[in-house]
Amino acid sequence: MSRSIPLELPDAVAACHNIIRRQAARIEQLETQVEQLQTVIAQQQALIEQLNRDMAVLKRQLFGQRRERFVAEDAGPVAGANSVIPATLEADLPEPSLDEKRRTSKGRQKRLLDATLPREKVLHRLDEARVPAELLSHPRARRFFRLAREEVELQRAQVRILEHYEEVLVVDDAVTAFCRMIAATAPAPLIERCYAGPALLAYLVASRFADHLPYYREEDILARSRYALHRATQWRWMRALAIIVGPLVEFVRQRTMQSAVLGIDETPCAQLCPGLGRTRSAYLYAKYGDAAHPYVCFDFAAHKDEPNVRRIVGSYQGFLQSDAYICYELIVQASGQAIIPVGCWAHARRKFEALVNDGPHPQASWIMSQIQQLYDIEDRARTLTDSERHALRQAESRPLVSAIRIWLEERDQQELPRSPLRVGVNYLHKRWEAFERFLENGAIPIDNNRTEAAIKGPVMGKKAWLFLGNDNAGETAAIFYTLTMSCKRHCIDVQAYLLDVFRRIKQASPAELESLLPDRWIKEHPEARMRQRLQESHAAAARKRRRRARRRAALLSG
Repeated sequence: MSRSIPLELPDAVAACHNIIRRQAARIEQLETQVEQLQTVIAQQQALIEQLNRDMAVLKRQLFGQRRERFVAEDAGPVAGANSVIPATLEADLPEPSLDEKRRTSKGRQKRLLDATLPREKVLHRLDEARVPAELLSHPRARRFFRLAREEVELQRAQVRILEHYEEVLVVDDAVTAFCRMIAATAPAPLIERCYAGPALLAYLVASRFADHLPYYREEDILARSRYALHRATQWRWMRALAIIVGPLVEFVRQRTMQSAVLGIDETPCAQLCPGLGRTRSAYLYAKYGDAAHPYVCFDFAAHKDEPNVRRIVGSYQGFLQSDAYICYELIVQASGQAIIPVGCWAHARRKFEALVNDGPHPQASWIMSQIQQLYDIEDRARTLTDSERHALRQAESRPLVSAIRIWLEERDQQELPRSPLRVGVNYLHKRWEAFERFLENGAIPIDNNRTEAAIKGPVMGKKAWLFLGNDNAGETAAIFYTLTMSCKRHCIDVQAYLLDVFRRIKQASPAELESLLPDRWIKEHPEARMRQRLQESHAAAARKRRRRARRRAALLSG
């Protein structure tokens, strides 16, 4: 508490001036303290707001939906001078077909069973005791079987043992007492000193790397068929198979690296530290080829650093689409003009999406609505050729991108350094050339979502098998994820593909490896196409297009 001014003032002017000066100094000191306290309060308030935002993000990650959906509400002029998107009226959309309609509890459709499935007739005969005697001997009585229902049954996986015999021809020579012997030669096993056939090995690989089953769980599954297979044996077989299919996977990698546009992303995987009893973070990198090289290639790295990323990118030249990881940016800078960076608009959108979910935010809603319009254009351009898509982007996407750039420059000047919007603004503004790169070529995707979708295979797998045992396990996973995820890109039955590869790989010449590429193989084996998954994908895409078209029509009509 400060002292109050004395009630009795001295008669001397000089003494009064001293009192006034002391009080003025005291007031100045108090004002300084108030300013300092206000600064501290403002900082603490900013920290509280930041912690509240972080807590909201964590709660959403733990308990909220993962879908990044945005509905524009009071986001400014969505369709105006800088938006030239024509409407696709709902009346112009085709009606959904039977395959596209969702099966709901109300009005279920009849399930059509595949005609190629094997069928077995089960005959239920009449109980003669229940039939009146006059009907049994009636001259016009006829007997026939009617179809009551169809029932799908599943037989347990059957483990068989194939005994390979070699025919031998022996001719005895009575004169010399010797005999001549000619024997057939049984094919050598796929893995030396291994008693597993190609079908069992294909099943194990598909279960581990396509269905995400850990080795110990596969032990229990095979035990139901009275076959005991230890997890350590499974791992040895996987490693041996990875070496055998290595030439094919290397061929896939070479073809992938020839892509004009290459997407890259990574996911961490826990790896055991030998002798330490704990794990460390290793990484699986996914490289997604373009339409001319439709493969997904995986590489393993024990550390997430520039040397490993440089090894994985190798001598690639072309458009490299990735997130803003610093190692990618360093490699792009070191390549000169050989590697051209391409930004991912999905990553940029996420910087603002969290702000919109926390509450009304006019600036974040505006940028989200502009990005939404960019994706509407991409949705309409999905079935176009590269040249047609490029023309559409120049006519409709470029004005939107120019408006976003002007907005970014204004926000860069007006937003405070610790503003929540500043993170998203900096992310876009500092890499602007990479983000508008998709306007230069119709073959460049607007985002890297296709690579993120491909990397979900290892992401789902590591939730089941938890960790990698060593570097060899990581390299084995990268090899088989390359084959399985490339198959899934073409909706191929992974087990059927691997079975044919295992039967042919040891005799295949380098020239014959091309016929084992997933995109070439499925043309020769169309029966291995997962048609139900393909139809579901097409139906989901059609429903999404209709929703977007209705929303565009509603925006323009409102």
